[in-house]
Amino acid sequence: MDAIGLRALLDGLPVGIAWFAQSQLIWRNAFVRECIDAHDPQALQALVAEIAQRRGGDEAATHAVGPANESFRANGREFHVGVHRTREHTLVLMLPAGEHAAFFPSIRRLRQAALDFEEIFRHSYDGIFVTDGNGKTLMVNPGCERIFGLKASELIGRDVVEFEKKGWIRPVIAAQVARTGQRISTTQETHTGKTIFTTGIPLFDERGSVRKVIINSRDTTELLQLQDALARARADLRRVDQEIEVLRLQNLQVDGIVLRSEAMRRIATLAARVAKVDATVLITGQSGVGKDVIAQLIHKESARAQGPLIKINCGALPRELLESELFGYEPGAFTGAQRQGKTGLIEIASRGTLFLDEIGDMPLDLQVKLLQVLQDRVIVRLGGTSTIPVDVRVIAATNRDLRAMVADRTFRDDLFYRLNVVPIEIAPLTERRDDIAPLALHFVNEFNRKYGVSRTMSEQAMALLIACDWPGNVRELRNVIERVIVTCDCDVIAPEFLDCMLPPEVAENQPGTFREQVERFERRLVEDAMREYGSTRDVAKALGLSQSSVVRKLRLKG
Repeated sequence: MDAIGLRALLDGLPVGIAWFAQSQLIWRNAFVRECIDAHDPQALQALVAEIAQRRGGDEAATHAVGPANESFRANGREFHVGVHRTREHTLVLMLPAGEHAAFFPSIRRLRQAALDFEEIFRHSYDGIFVTDGNGKTLMVNPGCERIFGLKASELIGRDVVEFEKKGWIRPVIAAQVARTGQRISTTQETHTGKTIFTTGIPLFDERGSVRKVIINSRDTTELLQLQDALARARADLRRVDQEIEVLRLQNLQVDGIVLRSEAMRRIATLAARVAKVDATVLITGQSGVGKDVIAQLIHKESARAQGPLIKINCGALPRELLESELFGYEPGAFTGAQRQGKTGLIEIASRGTLFLDEIGDMPLDLQVKLLQVLQDRVIVRLGGTSTIPVDVRVIAATNRDLRAMVADRTFRDDLFYRLNVVPIEIAPLTERRDDIAPLALHFVNEFNRKYGVSRTMSEQAMALLIACDWPGNVRELRNVIERVIVTCDCDVIAPEFLDCMLPPEVAENQPGTFREQVERFERRLVEDAMREYGSTRDVAKALGLSQSSVVRKLRLKG
């Protein structure tokens, strides 16, 4: 391209270009002539002279176009100026302010990126702290001010070492990051008592030296507070759930039986928990303690509650009848059998619960067939050959010692282990006297409704009931209450009338006057408390008695 073509090209550019030699204008393109010289011929000359005077005899220097470089106004417009100088020549590039983005799209992208960075930096909830490679603070965002409790003006321009000396932040890590060139994470303590989790990240220049350190800080005090609050909320929910469960169990009624004592609440809680799965349960305890009540509770609280609860007493039926009742039989299976056959109780209990009471009385040959039901979940009717699948949950109960029976070979060990998946032992009524009063009151209300009367139990009569040992347990207590309600000729049941109603085995165990029986009961309570607390002082405090009363009751003869 010749000189004329080059000038034509430069005249067509939308930016100003001017060439000076020894501060004298040699040439300028059309943009300069039309936009600047035509309105103020001396403006550009004055600008170059000012630049030359301000920079003196500097060697050649190159400056990129941008707001940080030379600028001037002419013809009511502002221009950004880039200057390239040698000792004899000066080349000036002029760009109208606000229009450079149209000519250089990358500048627009850079400006938007800078704006985005500024927004992110300012709105980050975490603290962002920037230093140079020597530890001088360059930038601090609002999150950092909030976390450290200091204003940006107090931090920017200062060496981070000062912050540790003043006790504002301990320890500072920017200097260590700059020295090692490694990322470092640690916890810091602020002068306001906050605990901060901090990470320092080095930024490197082209020579591999640390030019900046970025510190990211998060207030773990708030996080720990949130974790504590969450833990407390979860604990409160668990406590509420437990209290609701306790209240539910305290007032739980299964066929009119109320569970109140601590021992029975523990059993009821276990039974309600076991009810959620189909595990086989073995309930043990003396006759009359309420084994059937726990079986009913398990069924009621289980997913099978809508299905049948079938109970059979294994000790109340002869061996042949028990087998046919349990497994059923086909038509013509034996002499006297129904013509159409019969469905067994195990089949009837399908999708429900089969309660085998007095399982210790089941004959050995039937134990084998029951074991097959537990293992394979199928039955074979008497006189039949085909297997019938059954979906049944088995609960067994006994007042006998099955382990001893296994040792004597009167009960199969394999069946025992199949039944004893979840053992539940119910204590006798004499070991859970807290149940006696609520049970007695419930039975009084039950029989009042049944017989159309309105009997009440005097405090002295109730004390006598609590003092009794009840070898027949809950069943015996219920029978006594019913007898009293039916035979008593007054509305308030006195201890004297109740005393003559007690069965012989109970009366024999409770000799003496009513007062003597009450004193024995009080002495038993004190002795139990002594075993628990160990000293008469602590027993007196626990029972609300004087220490002398505790000593006196311990000296009473049984």
